[in-house]
Amino acid sequence: MEWKKLIDENDAQPFNEKLSQISEALGNHFSKPEENISLMGGKIGVAIYYFYYARFTGDDSYADRAVDMISEVFDAINNGFTYHTQAGGLAGIGWVLEHLVQSGYLDTDTNEILEPLDPYLYKAMMHEIGNKHYDFLHGAVGIGSYFLHRLTNPNAKTYITELVDKMAEIAHKDDDGAMKWESVLNIEEGNKGYNLSLSHGISAIIAFFAKVIEADIHKEKTTALLEGSVKYLLKNRLDRSKHLSNFPSWIDDKQEKAHSRLAWCYGDLGNGLALLQAARSIGNKDWEKIAIDILVDSTSRRDVKENMVIDAGLCHGGAGIMHIYNRAYNYTGLDIFKETALYWAQETLKLARFEDGYAGFKAWHTEKYGGWLNEAGLLEGVSGIGLAFISLLADIEPGWDRCLFIS
Repeated sequence: MEWKKLIDENDAQPFNEKLSQISEALGNHFSKPEENISLMGGKIGVAIYYFYYARFTGDDSYADRAVDMISEVFDAINNGFTYHTQAGGLAGIGWVLEHLVQSGYLDTDTNEILEPLDPYLYKAMMHEIGNKHYDFLHGAVGIGSYFLHRLTNPNAKTYITELVDKMAEIAHKDDDGAMKWESVLNIEEGNKGYNLSLSHGISAIIAFFAKVIEADIHKEKTTALLEGSVKYLLKNRLDRSKHLSNFPSWIDDKQEKAHSRLAWCYGDLGNGLALLQAARSIGNKDWEKIAIDILVDSTSRRDVKENMVIDAGLCHGGAGIMHIYNRAYNYTGLDIFKETALYWAQETLKLARFEDGYAGFKAWHTEKYGGWLNEAGLLEGVSGIGLAFISLLADIEPGWDRCLFIS
């Protein structure tokens, strides 16, 4: 699609300065051997940032850095790295390689590199879904997303078809035809329910089914599953006169439905994006109107504290919110999304308040997991923040956000 930048040269200086600081921080951080090679938190995700920054600035030295990092990633794989997930493993690494080649950032034969990994990832995907672990970031749907980018492999369509069939087998179906998939909501407590999120839940399933339909794979069955899953999502919409959000984060019979935060990972933004993709995959204008209404409604939510916006990362921070509204503007042309994206752009700049942070940014974790930490990666760190800033400043279509089901 033709991408419209939101910020012109007159207002670009603070964002350009942040991008320069991010690039410097990443260069310093990765000057030493780095163990994490993953998409969401490690080297391969940082490589995406460097490629986009090279295209944005016209400075090929950043692309050279990215190529070096990719070489280090595959050195680790050749030395025995076998973890399989989209967020932390081989599926995410393979997704990146396909994206970079298909988007013209790299010139290489992905079949030569990835075909040896595909049978292993297929087995891992079927093992995960056999255990009813569909999770996008950490389970079967994430590996399915990888195979949607591997359609040059003639087996990929078969792999995806088998995953869809297994998803149908494990679905819980309500009397009204709504379809849902159970998952563990809290690992420590072990309680189960129905997660609605784009990061781990049913919205990710909806987005995945939409992409399967767009790829013209197993279309009749996938469309039926899509319709059932959308029905379940919509029947759990909250009364906005009584709640802060349109949707809860999950459905748990043990507690009342509670409002969700404003973020990519949980809540209305992810739910609305998934519904919009579903609508467009089958041409359902009613769903499309509901999706846009949900996203427009969310633009009124600007209280940082009330909406649990603590840091700047893509996952649950200011840059993620900003980028989703940027994507919504480019999808719809509605000025409210442009204006809201620019609002969150300024809020994101304000979150760069740490003298010892990467470009002033730190990511918040609970105290149990370290509190405020410097993060380089794509999902929670400065690589993702930088990519979102580039998407404000340049007419470069941000295809990288497909790894988050934002597009």
